[in-house]
Amino acid sequence: MNIRTLSNSHIFTCLSVIYMFSIILSHFPTSSNRQKRSNLTVFTVESYGIHVPSKTIVRYNTDMMKLPDYVCKAMDALNQAGYECYVVGGAVRSAVLHAPVHDYDLTTSALPEQMKQVFATWHTFDTGIRHGTLTVLSDHHPLEITTYRKEAGYQDHRHPDQVVFTSALMEDCARRDFTINALCYHPKEGMKDFYGGLTDIKNRIIRCIGDPYRRFDEDALRILRAIRFAAQLQFEMEEKTSQAILALKDTLHYVSAERISEEFTKYLSSDGCAMLLYPYRSVFAVFLPEMSQLSKQDMQSLITRLQFSKNDRLIRMALLLSAPCFTDPHRILNRLKFSNHDRRTVLSMIALKDAPMQTRTDVRFILRDIQMDFLQYLQYREGMDLCRYVQVYDLYEQIIRNHDCTALRDLAVNGGDLVLRGYQGKQISETLNDLLKKVIEDVLPNDRKALLDYLSSSTS
Repeated sequence: MNIRTLSNSHIFTCLSVIYMFSIILSHFPTSSNRQKRSNLTVFTVESYGIHVPSKTIVRYNTDMMKLPDYVCKAMDALNQAGYECYVVGGAVRSAVLHAPVHDYDLTTSALPEQMKQVFATWHTFDTGIRHGTLTVLSDHHPLEITTYRKEAGYQDHRHPDQVVFTSALMEDCARRDFTINALCYHPKEGMKDFYGGLTDIKNRIIRCIGDPYRRFDEDALRILRAIRFAAQLQFEMEEKTSQAILALKDTLHYVSAERISEEFTKYLSSDGCAMLLYPYRSVFAVFLPEMSQLSKQDMQSLITRLQFSKNDRLIRMALLLSAPCFTDPHRILNRLKFSNHDRRTVLSMIALKDAPMQTRTDVRFILRDIQMDFLQYLQYREGMDLCRYVQVYDLYEQIIRNHDCTALRDLAVNGGDLVLRGYQGKQISETLNDLLKKVIEDVLPNDRKALLDYLSSSTS
């Protein structure tokens, strides 16, 4: 192409690509970062210039958590009846990291039948009472409260064969997956940290409680959870935990496609997903075997696109499946049990990944063919093409503002009009689509009389 014919969008695209690759190259290892720390693995892949980021400073809080009234009421009810009760798990971790808390889970020394006595006048649901979990409605908020328990035997690599209730909080925490998820909190007693979760948060580490091989063998889904937490929090993986993930990756075959899809898309929508794609590519290849065919160049391109794109699970799934090794995205989405809506959205993005967007007419045609929100599609294209399509946003706004016709439902004539003029069967849909095409191309105005006159003249 002659340099004089380059448009602003071409130039911007080129500059964006150069910028993104300069970011990647800035991660090439130096003599100061090639050394491994004694208990951590910083993945360094010299041929790709990739490493797990390690510069983020974590602000963490070990002071008093501000618990909602509905949580305090449930805890007080159990405490006043003589039972222990603590907030546990993700809520405590999020509070320590100053992150939003969406759900609160409670753990208690009360047995299931004792919980039911305490909450006899409350609305409750036996959501998992056999395993010690009772859901209590506190001021219209559902709270899952679970008896301290130990677990044994995981023959299916997912669920415990036996649950034994215990009176010791420390034993209950021992069954959990990672140290950062085993923190407990009580408003009067403060933080309980039996396994070094606070230290691991300070040092930005994902570490299993106890033997990581045993933890992952018990529940194979924890393999994807570990990678997902590392991506979301941009933490490093503790060395033995990482080794166990890679050694036991094939146990993911025991996990349902729905759960794999849920964890994998959470990972994709995380800030740090791009940096973990290469180190754990063999894990992802267990349920996406096509990934083993990714060339070095395609892997680099995919990593760059993930870094550049919006943190949206469907956009990033579409970017992944746009790689050349994924020749049948529809079959893959079916295999992973994506919903009809999500499957349609991802496939629509991929189908139009090369659609021209230079003119208002181009954008109209995309709006005609797309089966999703246009702005989400545009964010996918920005990730795919490594640029910002500011001019396309402007064209889209013009189309919306002027109520341009981009769909059959907007056409000034319909099938009934054609039936009255003797059209039948497929001829009706073909004619309507031809009219829509001419309206989009500005060959005809979207005016009822003009369209009917055109039909009359074309059949005479």
